[in-house]
Amino acid sequence: MSKAPEGIYRLALEVCRPITRGLTKATWKGQENFPKDRPFIVIMNHLSEFDAFVLMHFITDQGVAVRALAKASLFKVPLLGSLLRKTNMVEVHRGNERSKDALEAAKKAILAGESIALFPEGTLTTDPEFWPMHFKTGAARLALATGAPVIPIAHWGSQNVMHRFGNSIMKFWKRHATTVVAGPAIDLSDLPQDETDREAVATANRRMEDAIRSMLAQIRGEAVPTQIWNPKTQAYEPLETAGE
Repeated sequence: MSKAPEGIYRLALEVCRPITRGLTKATWKGQENFPKDRPFIVIMNHLSEFDAFVLMHFITDQGVAVRALAKASLFKVPLLGSLLRKTNMVEVHRGNERSKDALEAAKKAILAGESIALFPEGTLTTDPEFWPMHFKTGAARLALATGAPVIPIAHWGSQNVMHRFGNSIMKFWKRHATTVVAGPAIDLSDLPQDETDREAVATANRRMEDAIRSMLAQIRGEAVPTQIWNPKTQAYEPLETAGE
């Protein structure tokens, strides 16, 4: 069974909850898809730095304390870094010898009965229309290594609360409409439970991308894009070739 919020974690939630409620007019769906009897992995699209407030509110409302993967630079921010450590969030290092530490820590957390939340894009989307970019493979490898169910969450609206890269609140006197939807667990049962199987990881990753994009399209009332934004070229590319 997943662990409930307690201690400093619960205190932080209670402090942040009024802020989130004051800035958003939320529509929530699909919380019944969170497993009640086992730890799970949550994956989400990433629109702005305010996402963490919206999504932690949505998830922990079900009495589950998820450990989120957060970039290492956030752990250096005064007060925030201390809070992240005290609530046992997982520090993510990129491009160095410690880059694998986060995945190992996440594995141990799941084995200990804790749920994990992460943004599989690894960063804020830079797509001009806020569609998800290609996912990193960490979530897929974690799912295949642990067998934990993967719950996709698509959300929309937090980009209107906080500037995507400016990290400043827009119109703090106004409540912004936000929609958060959790889907059923993504079926990976036909894949080898082996995080070193490159084909299995690629297939799992693709299913995760498809799930989030389809759910987000439904929220937005639009068709699923046939192209995807490549942040390296700053251009749209066909889905089947982008990121290669």
